[in-house]
Amino acid sequence: MISFSEALDKILSEVRIYPSEIISLDQTLGRVLGEDITADRDYPPFHRSAMDGFALHSYDYTPNQIYPYHRELPAGMSMDLEPNEKAIRIMTGAPVPDGFDLVIKIEDATLTEFNGQKQVSFSLKEVKPWQNIAKQGEDVKNNQLVLPKGIQIGTSEFSLLASLGKDKVSVVKAPKVHIISTGNEVVPIHQSPLPFQIRDSNSYTITSILSKYKIQPESVTHVPDRDKELTEQIQKGLEADILILSGGVSMGSMDLVPSILLRLGVELLFHKTSIKPGKPIWFGKRKNTIVFGMPGNPFSVQTCSRIFLEPFLRKSHGQSQLPSYKLPYSTTKQKKGALTEFFPARLETTDKTYLTPLAFNGSGDIRAGIFSDGLAIFPSDLSQIQQGDMIEFLPW
Repeated sequence: MISFSEALDKILSEVRIYPSEIISLDQTLGRVLGEDITADRDYPPFHRSAMDGFALHSYDYTPNQIYPYHRELPAGMSMDLEPNEKAIRIMTGAPVPDGFDLVIKIEDATLTEFNGQKQVSFSLKEVKPWQNIAKQGEDVKNNQLVLPKGIQIGTSEFSLLASLGKDKVSVVKAPKVHIISTGNEVVPIHQSPLPFQIRDSNSYTITSILSKYKIQPESVTHVPDRDKELTEQIQKGLEADILILSGGVSMGSMDLVPSILLRLGVELLFHKTSIKPGKPIWFGKRKNTIVFGMPGNPFSVQTCSRIFLEPFLRKSHGQSQLPSYKLPYSTTKQKKGALTEFFPARLETTDKTYLTPLAFNGSGDIRAGIFSDGLAIFPSDLSQIQQGDMIEFLPW
């Protein structure tokens, strides 16, 4: 039995970076960039007015001076200054004409008219060059890197790609994944369970982790604890890039998965790690197929998916790992044994933000992760956590 850190290292050492594919921008939300994105021009591409108001020369400004004007410039248009033109009315987003370097907002302007001539004055005591103007290239310079490959495309990235005119985008290709849930006691969710049976939730847990990276499993299958049927389905599953099983990996007489995997030529990389929950996890490979054998209890699957499967997926997509945090614990907690324990916790803020544990009845408790913000870690070398101790926290 190996430690948590050794198990994670072995898993991450087997990562293969998936190839890229080109897809339409409207299909990229949630996908991972497979290319570096650079700017196609300066942004803003011109000196842009940040206010509705008046554009003029900063060196020519004097409080309460009367400025005649006769033109206004909306966004989406441009104009050249006329000889001796001292001011123009300008709208937000319009390009500031060459020669002007000041925009005074309309709220600071006094508009008058004399003999049919429009005029404006301002009471501001001081102004400065480029006031209320977004200068050309101040956000991004032409050819500047704006999005590195390996970043996941969320709302901001999606919007930026559109601004850059990227109608086609290179993204990391999703791996082929097969999911198999096992167990005579497990039935599909649409089926009414007998008193000694439970509904399958594990495949939904695994699917939810995959969906965060826009991975749609090619198959999701439930198989009872029967050697022939398990062998057939595992054989099919080994055609995928990743095969994920739940259940059947412990020490019971009906835990058939390890022996079947070995019989089918899957190399065992480790079986069992010193964590709770999730101790019986099995991990191996055959050729280009990675195999995760998760324990059968629901919270074990949630935990192993977060601490093992998700880091594997992120690295295989060229992403950095999700951050962990050190936060003070709100109470005291004890444990027996030398396992690294993961338990559900929520964030509570008073004078500072604390980790508060949530009560649950072990890894079979279907409510274990409800109302939690993530997993707190009780290190293997500690037997007690005191109130105020800083402990590691993994958000979901």
